[in-house]
Amino acid sequence: MRNCGKLSDLPVWSLVLIVLISRLDVSGSIELRRVLNVTSHRLVKRGTNGFSEEEKVAMVRAHNEARAKEGATDMLAMHWDDAIGSSAQAHADRCDFTHSTRSQRSNIGGHKVVGENLYYSTAKTVPKHALNAWYNEKKDYDFATTHCRLVCGHYTQIVWAKSYALGCGKKLCSTLTGAGAPRRNANYIVCQYGPAGNIIGDPMYIDGMACSECPPDRYCRESLCALEAFSRASYQSQLFVVCLLSVFVSLF
Repeated sequence: MRNCGKLSDLPVWSLVLIVLISRLDVSGSIELRRVLNVTSHRLVKRGTNGFSEEEKVAMVRAHNEARAKEGATDMLAMHWDDAIGSSAQAHADRCDFTHSTRSQRSNIGGHKVVGENLYYSTAKTVPKHALNAWYNEKKDYDFATTHCRLVCGHYTQIVWAKSYALGCGKKLCSTLTGAGAPRRNANYIVCQYGPAGNIIGDPMYIDGMACSECPPDRYCRESLCALEAFSRASYQSQLFVVCLLSVFVSLF
C-alpha cells in the first residue's frame, strides 16, 4: 500500500492534480463555482422570500470579490452566518426601509452589535444588484481625507476589514414603507455584518500588500485573510482524494 502521509510520497502527476484542485476556489468544486456565478444573477422570484443556499454562496462570494479589490493588508474573508441571516430576514420581513434599532442588532451570532445595509427595487432585481449599488458609493469616498461627498456608509461597511460574518434576507413587499412614498411590489434586501463596521475614528482597513498583516489563525486566499481551519480541511480532503487515485493507478 502506497504511503500517503506527506507530499513527497506522491508521484509528480498527483502533485499537479493537487495544484489544480486547490485552484477551484473557496467552494472547493467546479459545480459550486458554476452555481455561484449563475445564482448571483438569478431573479428574485415574486412571492418568495429568503436567500436560497445558492444565493447565500453567491452573496458571500460577491462581498469577498469586492473586499479583495481594495488591496488591504488585514482584510478578513467573509463567511455566511445563519444567526445573522435570521436577524436580517426578520428585518426584511417588516417591509420597512429604515434601519433596525441597535438593540435589535445586538448580541447576534456572538457579536456585540452587527452592521446593516439596506436596498430595494421595484424593478426586476437580483441579490448582487444590492451589493453593486452599495459598493458603487466608493466613487464618493475621499481616501485622502476619509470624508464622503454624499453617502458612503454602505460601501465602507462592505470593505470594513474586521467584519467577517455575513447574513442577508430578502422579501417581496406588497407595500414597502420608509422609502419616501410607499413603494408597491418592492424587492427588499437586508444584509447584516458582524462585527459591525463604520466605527468613528477607526480605519476601514490598512492599505498595503494584501494579506501581509493577517491574524495568526488566518492564511492568504484570493487576497483575503481566510480561516486557516478551512484551508487545512480542504487540503486534507484534496490529499486524500489524490492519494486514493494514486493507489488505484499503481495497481495497473
